[in-house]
Amino acid sequence: MTDILIDKEVGILKKTVQSFIREHVLPAELSPEKYVKELPEEVVACLQAEAKRFGLQALGAKKEWGGTGLSLSARAVILEEAAKHRLGLYHPAADAFGGEFPSFLEKCSKEQIEKYIKPAIEQGKGCFVAVWEQQEDNNLENLTTTAFKDGNGWILTGSKVYIQHMEQSSFGVILANCQLDNGDLQPSLFLVDSKLLDTKETVLIDVQTTHSFSLNRFRVNDCQRIGEIGEGNALVQHWLAESQVLLGAKSIGVAVKALEYGKKYAKLRITRGKPLAEFPTIRTMLAKAVLNIQAGRLMVNDAAQKVENKDYDWQLAAQMAKLHSTETASKVIDDVLQIHGGSGFAGDLPIERWYKEIRIARVNLQKAETIIENIAETIL
Repeated sequence: MTDILIDKEVGILKKTVQSFIREHVLPAELSPEKYVKELPEEVVACLQAEAKRFGLQALGAKKEWGGTGLSLSARAVILEEAAKHRLGLYHPAADAFGGEFPSFLEKCSKEQIEKYIKPAIEQGKGCFVAVWEQQEDNNLENLTTTAFKDGNGWILTGSKVYIQHMEQSSFGVILANCQLDNGDLQPSLFLVDSKLLDTKETVLIDVQTTHSFSLNRFRVNDCQRIGEIGEGNALVQHWLAESQVLLGAKSIGVAVKALEYGKKYAKLRITRGKPLAEFPTIRTMLAKAVLNIQAGRLMVNDAAQKVENKDYDWQLAAQMAKLHSTETASKVIDDVLQIHGGSGFAGDLPIERWYKEIRIARVNLQKAETIIENIAETIL
């Protein structure tokens, strides 16, 4: 049932990733400590070298850049598998496959590709995207970061928050409103070197870090601009849809792994003279989990194809896939924690970590309330 709509080549790659997780990632997460919160850089470097040997490097980046060149649909399948371990929701395959590269980077010039993208892939790094601002509440129409023309460059002023994957990236992209001579504001994207930014790190529920930075007359050259002036919002909207699909896929992967723990424990734990798995309430929990996981997987696969083809409802499909998948994972993880009782909080199981992380995922890349309102606007 889980392999419906997966073509042969992606199916082979999926099995390769399953083997990689089992033989390399899971052993790397074993530690004499109570539990592993992150892997040392040298361990990640070894995993990346091994992944590169399998041809699994920078999954979404074009082959001519040094990446694997997988479609969004293929990446969704692969990242579901790569998320099935302790650190997998936000560090699939323990970052062995390198960082993410938004599809809008295809608009980069040859010079930009050589300066920013290829070195990042070679280093096993990726690209962060700095879009959100404290006051905008995920509404790109309220963007306040501005860029003023200054000779052959631009002066950026503003701030960016809730930036993910910054520690895994060697460069990033900033969305800013370019102010033209007539006063019009045109949202545009600019490439920046991570090392040039003064960033602040914030720890979220002790399982994830996010970053922010302020731009105080920060200068960039016009050759660092991606695409045309005014294309920024359209490019970011496509990146957002891609990211929602991939977050949905990873959430499904974690939910599947959590369900495995739940089934195993329900068969072992004896209560009132019989295994938990024989109680109707527990059986209903686990059966509904299977149902909702499969529905989420199909929604993710459908959304991935629509985003790739730019079908008429591609943005809404990505939002709904993200919403359903993160809500499903949240329910499955909560139920599995309930089945385990107090032992679910023990450090030898990743359920506690997933319980915290999925709470963060539910508000990442647009909150549920925003997505539901978008659905209502579409149908009413």
